[in-house]
Amino acid sequence: MSRGRKIIAKLRNKYRLVLINDSSFAEMFSIRLTPFNVLMLLSSTFILFTVIIFFLIAYTPMRQLVPGYGKGSDPSSWMELNQKVEDLKRDLENRKLKENALNSILSEKESELDTVSAKSPRK
Repeated sequence: MSRGRKIIAKLRNKYRLVLINDSSFAEMFSIRLTPFNVLMLLSSTFILFTVIIFFLIAYTPMRQLVPGYGKGSDPSSWMELNQKVEDLKRDLENRKLKENALNSILSEKESELDTVSAKSPRK
């Protein structure tokens, strides 16, 4: 027999996988397998997971995690994001000023807010 035929013959040998309850020695599960079947099952599972991951990356927002792909490298998107950050900073500063003004009014310190009254001139 040639070497290739020996390998194929070994791949076709049948084995039994049996799960036995350790305390009662009762057979819980039994299946007949060949090394070829196990190899095919593992390779099919690997291919299935590869295809699932490919479709997840290709057709979901996860594709932007791939370097050099998507809108992340576009300079106009960076400028747009920077403008949004600046607008949010400005809004936050305005809110803080309004909050401080309202706190001064509520604590009866309106004179601090009076910008119209004459102040003593500096010499």
